[in-house]
Amino acid sequence: MKQLTKTVTAYSFGELDDVTREDAKRNVLEYERLPEFFSQDVTEDLKENFGLHHLKTFYSLSYCQGDGLCLYGKINFEELFDNVKFKKTAFKGIHHKQIQSIYDELQGIDFEHRGRYYHANSVCIESHEYNPTDRQQAIIEKVIGNVKAWYFSFCEEWEKRGYEYFYEISDEYMAMICDVNDFLFTDEGVLINQNEYTEAV
Repeated sequence: MKQLTKTVTAYSFGELDDVTREDAKRNVLEYERLPEFFSQDVTEDLKENFGLHHLKTFYSLSYCQGDGLCLYGKINFEELFDNVKFKKTAFKGIHHKQIQSIYDELQGIDFEHRGRYYHANSVCIESHEYNPTDRQQAIIEKVIGNVKAWYFSFCEEWEKRGYEYFYEISDEYMAMICDVNDFLFTDEGVLINQNEYTEAV
């Protein structure tokens, strides 16, 4: 029987050369910046800043054709009419009496994803109502226009944040992460699983 021991030379982030540091940063980003955490950030922003609890996100951020970010789900009645965080956005430029006129008609707004891409234009945004008059329908279309303007702005902002989240990290922040987590690397910038090794003395 033989016992074999594998030895690896481990480097801190600060000990790597400039080229290898970039490789190390990519490896740490893959390890630290998980997709589920990014999705949680998007939905938390929707809840905390807009009072919207029934929208979720699809995205593809790989620098490929069709990349982007979209929302799917719905904005329900309460989130439109009783939600101070979003009401001003949805009813921008619409008079109070006009809002009251569609109160019993507009039930919500649906965001339906269609197709195989995940950019903002891959979602169909439509109102859910009973049987509006022409005048009520015109007001509802204004609401949909406001919501669409907000939606495209939101998706554009979070697409930008997504590329930053998955692909960008400063040397200073990287050094801090490595220091806090005691990360070590090979001479090729590969993150070492220290559970597989015993430090030589």
